[in-house]
Amino acid sequence: MEGNNEEQKVNNTEEVKETVTETKEQPKTTNVKKDYSASKNFFENIFKTPYDEIKNVAESPKSYFIIILVSFITWVVAELIGGIISLIRNMVSLSWYSNIFSYLADSFMDIIGLFFTILGPAIIIAALSLIIYLFMKNKKKNYLTIASTLIVAYIPVITSSIISLLGYVNTYVARFTNTYASFCSVITAILTYFAIKALYSEEDDNKATITYLIVMGIYFAFAFVLRLFGISILF
Repeated sequence: MEGNNEEQKVNNTEEVKETVTETKEQPKTTNVKKDYSASKNFFENIFKTPYDEIKNVAESPKSYFIIILVSFITWVVAELIGGIISLIRNMVSLSWYSNIFSYLADSFMDIIGLFFTILGPAIIIAALSLIIYLFMKNKKKNYLTIASTLIVAYIPVITSSIISLLGYVNTYVARFTNTYASFCSVITAILTYFAIKALYSEEDDNKATITYLIVMGIYFAFAFVLRLFGISILF
């Protein structure tokens, strides 16, 4: 009898352990399924209900972590490849220069330009995020949430950075890629407006528009100052 009681206690203990383990693992499984579902439906919803989707990102950026990370890395890589192609083109054109010193000087400036090209996406997101954060009352959203939401808003520009690489083939393709880039800039401007509206939780369209114009005005002033120092950044 004592042996049976001890065996039963052991079995009960094992069952309790299994139940506790399953309880601990259940939220992880649920979160994974939720994240996958959010990522799967994102690209469909961003065209159907762009404001609602941007708002969802602003409220729960962790659910879109993979999309945000891949988008930003793709952006940086596309800018890097484009910068390297431009650098190689300039460096092989030795016959354009009157002497080796002017060639080396221009090559050095091209390398510096490549460095800032790589940093371009980070500068854009960091600057806009800081402006939005500083003007935000009660700091309802943290800096990383703001940056994550803006990266999603910049997905059209990211796609244009990739497509623009085809423009190095010839001038005819470049005309198409430039037109596409202009179109993507317009779409990004609209999505950025949605992002700012969602981040500030501003339901009034007039106030949201004024806030957007103020934020973008400060950003373009910042971009203008950078251009004075020879540093050009995108929209």
